[in-house]
Amino acid sequence: MDAREVLERYISGDIDFKSVTLCNAKLAGAELIGIRLSGANLQGADLLFAYLTRSQLDGANLSKSKLGGANLKQANLQKTYLRDADLHGAILQRADLRGADLSLAILIDTNLMGADLRSCNLSGADLRGASLRGANLRYERRIYEPVNLRGANLSYCDLRDIDLSYADLTRADLTGAKLTQTHLRGTIFTQAKLKWANLRRATMIDTDLTEADLRGADLSDAIIASARMGKARLQKANLYMANLARSNMTQADLRGADLREANLLETNLTKADLTDANLTNANLFDADLTLARTKGANFTGVKVNED
Repeated sequence: MDAREVLERYISGDIDFKSVTLCNAKLAGAELIGIRLSGANLQGADLLFAYLTRSQLDGANLSKSKLGGANLKQANLQKTYLRDADLHGAILQRADLRGADLSLAILIDTNLMGADLRSCNLSGADLRGASLRGANLRYERRIYEPVNLRGANLSYCDLRDIDLSYADLTRADLTGAKLTQTHLRGTIFTQAKLKWANLRRATMIDTDLTEADLRGADLSDAIIASARMGKARLQKANLYMANLARSNMTQADLRGADLREANLLETNLTKADLTDANLTNANLFDADLTLARTKGANFTGVKVNED
């Protein structure tokens, strides 16, 4: 079957094309709303600006396909193979992508608002400027695995209010990303780039931020308790009223950071660099500042243990 036959049959009212082979098919701009292509082989297909709203593409092979600007709103893409696919500017609003493989896919400026991305593999994907607000990435033990975003480019993405708990974002680029009020319990950010990211009021309990780059990030009012932040770069970060209780910040770079009224109860700041940091009215009860650098730091009103 070729692209021409599919279009002719679709126009005549046939929408069922399950398991067909359409490798490298030329279907750019095609109107295929509600089409059923479950299990189809569309590897390398040209679907630029195609209308695939409410289409059934579950289990299909769309690797290396061209879907830039395509409308896939409310499409069923469960367990679809989209590795190395180009979805630049595509509309995937409220699409079902559970278990889909989007590794190395191009998702620049893609609309993923309200999409279901549970158990999705986005390793190495380029999501620069994409909107994921309201997307479902929630980890559910014994049902859905944590989202794989290792090495993904999420710079300047809109990730507000979503649940990325236990997701793997090792070495991911989240420069300038919007993560306000995001749920990040147990999330792995090892060596991730979070420079200038907005993490205000985020929940980051047990989060791994080892060697993460958080320079200039806004972490005000964030809950970062029991986090691993060894060697994290936090120069000029905003940690105003942040809860860092019992976190490990060994050798963290906090030069010029705003730690006013921060809760550093039992926090390990061994060998941390607090040069020129502002710790006015911070809680340092039982905090460990062994060998920490404090030149120029402001400790006015700090709460400490009384000997």
